[in-house]
Amino acid sequence: MATNGESARQWLADKGSTASPDELLRIRTAIANKLDTMPEDHPDEAGLLEALDVMDEFMEKGKDAPLAAAAAPLNSPSDETSAPALDTSPLIPDLPPAEELSPAEKQARFQALLKKTHIIS
Repeated sequence: MATNGESARQWLADKGSTASPDELLRIRTAIANKLDTMPEDHPDEAGLLEALDVMDEFMEKGKDAPLAAAAAPLNSPSDETSAPALDTSPLIPDLPPAEELSPAEKQARFQALLKKTHIIS
């Protein structure tokens, strides 16, 4: 059974193309079960998570897809140049600004909300 991403990629490179879907699923399930029984701070957790990702990717893409052998292990120091670009685009489209309320209007709306939630009797 693969215990990290590198060993999973090696096993898949050697035997993945001839392994039956049932065998691949059995190995993937064994890795997942091992993770489920392992405490969160266990030193092997990162390697097993990576192996699980490699197995899932292989099973999704199929046996004919090349393995991502260049993927860095999860516990290696990250290289600033290979980090993915941060998407800072807005999550929602541009909206007009909310209406400006006077302090008295703000207080009135707040009191109305409190009455709706039955905080003030």
